[in-house]
Amino acid sequence: MDLLIGPLTYIVPFLIVLTVLVFVHEMGHYLVARWNDVRVEVFSIGFGPELFGWFDKHGTRWKISAIPFGGYVKFFGDESAASTPDGERVSSMSSEEQRVSFHHKSLGQRAAIVAAGPMANFAYAIVVLAALFMTFGQRLTPPEVGRVLPDSVGEAAGFRAGDIVLAVDGDEITRFEELSQAVLLNPGKPMAFLVRRDGRELEIAATPAEVEREDIEGINRRLGDLGVYPANPAIIGAVFPDTPASAAGFQAHDRILTVGGQPLENFEHLQDIVAASNGRQLTVVVLRDGVEVELFVSPRRDVRVDDAGNTAERWLIGIQRAGRAPVRLGPVEAVREATWSSYDMLVKTFEYLGQMIVGERGTEDLGGPLRIAHVSGQAAQIGIEQVIFLSVLLSLNLGMINLFPVPILDGGHLLLYAIEAVRGRPLTERVQDFAFRIGLALVLTLTVFATWNDLVNLRVVDFIADLFS
Repeated sequence: MDLLIGPLTYIVPFLIVLTVLVFVHEMGHYLVARWNDVRVEVFSIGFGPELFGWFDKHGTRWKISAIPFGGYVKFFGDESAASTPDGERVSSMSSEEQRVSFHHKSLGQRAAIVAAGPMANFAYAIVVLAALFMTFGQRLTPPEVGRVLPDSVGEAAGFRAGDIVLAVDGDEITRFEELSQAVLLNPGKPMAFLVRRDGRELEIAATPAEVEREDIEGINRRLGDLGVYPANPAIIGAVFPDTPASAAGFQAHDRILTVGGQPLENFEHLQDIVAASNGRQLTVVVLRDGVEVELFVSPRRDVRVDDAGNTAERWLIGIQRAGRAPVRLGPVEAVREATWSSYDMLVKTFEYLGQMIVGERGTEDLGGPLRIAHVSGQAAQIGIEQVIFLSVLLSLNLGMINLFPVPILDGGHLLLYAIEAVRGRPLTERVQDFAFRIGLALVLTLTVFATWNDLVNLRVVDFIADLFS
């Protein structure tokens, strides 16, 4: 039973998310086609043999097909799901049939119908993200530096605790997450940081160190690192049992005001004081339900040994900081933030792809259906908020990829329409057919490559190899 339930926890969320996004994409094509009086013969979720379906009053066959990786709408006059024209059928249509034929519509109408799929994915991302910000709220971390690690790139460059980061390479920074993202995507690349310190603005030049870190999927990724961390309020989120903090009487939601009479700036400041204590007793004043409470705690020595046998010593009291509560936004602000966040995610994705193309980043991060299924399962285990956010990210990527100028994709059709606009007439049916064959070969090649990456990164290849070794 466990062998069955395990895969289902990944497959079911993946299929639900994928079905929703495919439906949104194809519905974009369908609605704009109907608005332009085009007859839609088939609306399919999935490819291959039909599992079940029905006809609506307009004669459209709505169906669910056996292969769930995608979908399509087939217009009147199409030869296939890729919207290639049926030359013989198109040329012999009556005037009444031409009126509802996709291939007899104006160039602008056809372009609008094709572009509507990716645009629907972008609209979905903005609407859902805005709804997420209005219900769950938006997680905001001010761009204030709370800690600079010793011997780090950030320390060498001159960052200090309390610095407010205003911009990175000329791009405005309003949240620490934006700073982190910019650094992570640029290992080994010189960057310019504009910060505010003591009321003055100054520029700091730094080149993020190149580090390898294992993500939640267990995949090693090459990332940038400054050794700079955000400032967090000195509020306790959890007190671990059988620790000095629990014995001293600390409680969740306590706000730490002073340590040894010294005002506390943020949670990172507390960590530094504990780390330097060498076990001596600390006098801590916390604010609890509006009342100041004095507590006494002696940090406990903790020694860890890594795989190489190296030991690391640290001092702990056994508390965890509280996470920042999400901020619920009003409708107008939520839509504005959702639009900006969607745009920012698309720009970062383009930067990531650009780094792969020029060789600054390896192609091992390209993922296919297996990787998406794995991430979907992990998101489902975290909670519905994470699943919704994942659907937003995937919807943006689906819309972006479909706009690539590759024949068979929506962007390929738009490219052919652009050529038609310049020439004053469409390319010949033979040339279009050749272009679609090349596009199909490119898409299949990329799919195979991404799936191989999935098998390697998820260690399926290693598992199979071990079976025969």
